Amino acid sequence: MSQILGFTITRGLSPNNAAGAFEAEDRALSYFQHLERRSLEIGGTTLHIWGRDSISNCAHTLPDGSTLALIGSPHNSVPWQDAQEKLLKTERDEDFVLPWEGRVILLRVSADGSSWTLWNDWLGSMPVYHMESSNSRIASTLEPVTVASAALTPDDFFLPGLVALLLNGHFISDWTLYKDIKSLLPDSVTTWDESGYRAKRLWSVQPSHDRWDSLWDDLVDEMYALSHKATADILKQHPRWAMPLSAGLDSRLIAGVAADVGVEVRSYAWGSSENTDVIYSREIAKTLGFPWKHIDLPKDFLVKYTRRWFDMFGTAMHFQGMYLMSFLDEIQAEPAAPTITGFIGDVLSGDAINDSIRFQAAKRYQVNHEWYSDWDPSLLRSTMKRPMRDALEENAANLRNEIDSYPGANHQKLMYLELWSRQRTFINFLSTLKDYWRGVATPFLDRTYARFCFSLPFAVLDDRRLLGDVFRRHYGKLAVIPGTYGSEPYIMTGKYFLRKKIANKIPAALRKPFMKGLEKTSLCVDFEPLQAHGKKSVWPLFEAWDQLSEWFDMKQVESDYQAVMTSTNDVRPLRRLQAVQTIASRLLPPSQVNR
Repeated sequence: MSQILGFTITRGLSPNNAAGAFEAEDRALSYFQHLERRSLEIGGTTLHIWGRDSISNCAHTLPDGSTLALIGSPHNSVPWQDAQEKLLKTERDEDFVLPWEGRVILLRVSADGSSWTLWNDWLGSMPVYHMESSNSRIASTLEPVTVASAALTPDDFFLPGLVALLLNGHFISDWTLYKDIKSLLPDSVTTWDESGYRAKRLWSVQPSHDRWDSLWDDLVDEMYALSHKATADILKQHPRWAMPLSAGLDSRLIAGVAADVGVEVRSYAWGSSENTDVIYSREIAKTLGFPWKHIDLPKDFLVKYTRRWFDMFGTAMHFQGMYLMSFLDEIQAEPAAPTITGFIGDVLSGDAINDSIRFQAAKRYQVNHEWYSDWDPSLLRSTMKRPMRDALEENAANLRNEIDSYPGANHQKLMYLELWSRQRTFINFLSTLKDYWRGVATPFLDRTYARFCFSLPFAVLDDRRLLGDVFRRHYGKLAVIPGTYGSEPYIMTGKYFLRKKIANKIPAALRKPFMKGLEKTSLCVDFEPLQAHGKKSVWPLFEAWDQLSEWFDMKQVESDYQAVMTSTNDVRPLRRLQAVQTIASRLLPPSQVNR
């Protein structure tokens, strides 16, 4: 299937700035020799697109001479003629409704190239980074391209954005690390023309009270029907799928639908053989009759892939995710098949919403509680050498303004917050990388299903209660299998009770064979390669040590490094290092980074 994976669009850049942008683009795409690339000159605008399988099929010329490009991995196939008719009948850009579901951007460039209009999906699941001056502009799905177009330096850092990255590991609203670079808002229509840049949110997924009085059994059956349809409709489009399978609920739900539909699925898990995900994903696959393979990641994947991560994502988020690049390379010899992923399924069904409500009840500088955060505000104050008070307060104000700007009840506002911050600006890397390697489908990124979830009262979302009953009622074979989703399986069998009883009666030293899988073990896979290869695994932390010392008290950074080299008990020092790594990559001179 034809597909555009990403784009860069420029107008009025100086030759040097254009060269810097396209050199950064070349570095990012040099790893993907299987991709097709095209350059279109439209008036004074240059549009670069890249993807697979005849990407010209994803571009179309309208009767007025303007160019349309469909970017992403839409779930449904819509003829250009249908999309064109809807677009031409719409008087205002904000009234046009994207006819595609899934990860989608629609870009329209006027015939003379002076005007660009961009619609994105309701999550903004493919971030776009843009910058403009009085006579030039650029937008790209690759953050390093936009940064390189202006040869920015640490003097151009946006201090509140830097603090947001250190606190959260990602940004909120339209912030980035730089003053003049913004990311596009989710669920919006954005226009660039001679009058400048403007954006309007579309709110295509609105919260409601529609199901607050519904009967429980009706809600269970409706959640089952909507999630099943959204997933089955996608699965039927290909005869074979590759499925990274965890011990959680979202990939498990997709696997259950795949078994119902009868498509060929090859499932995979990675990490230690003692990992809860590995133990129970194998049991899920066996129950459903899917081939299952444990992928043993090489110990050098941080050394091998960290620069590649930077070339693709730059400083859009902290440096954590190279394991997925390694995994995708490890399965390259497996049969060709797109991947399918449970992206955002956990948030829509209420995962951790209760924790978020408690956490955001007080004034906060960061989005999530400690488990999902990087630097603690108090530790950041004591470690940073730059004045932090104003930047921290701006983070608190920005976070509060974001929450207040969302419609709906408090729990619905906090669902928006998680979806439009961490999921959109960080967790999107999971889908992005899978798309570049093999292609990806994201069934929960469906407006009908999302609207249903945004119409539910808090009580049915708390602890994912409603989804739990979907499993009990419709996926009983999977509900008896424990996992990372809770302390007990949804349906407890006599065999499970017996194992637990035996394990509790024997001495701890002899308990391991009986406790396998009962104790939730999901060790971060970055520890082992870091401990195996040391400083090479945290590039460019030590290469930029002197530059970092102008910003940080390096005693804390050194302490965190020693902690992760000697223990795997606490992931917080590792996350702090990964956030500082990201900053370090922009403190080094480009000549030391781009080689």
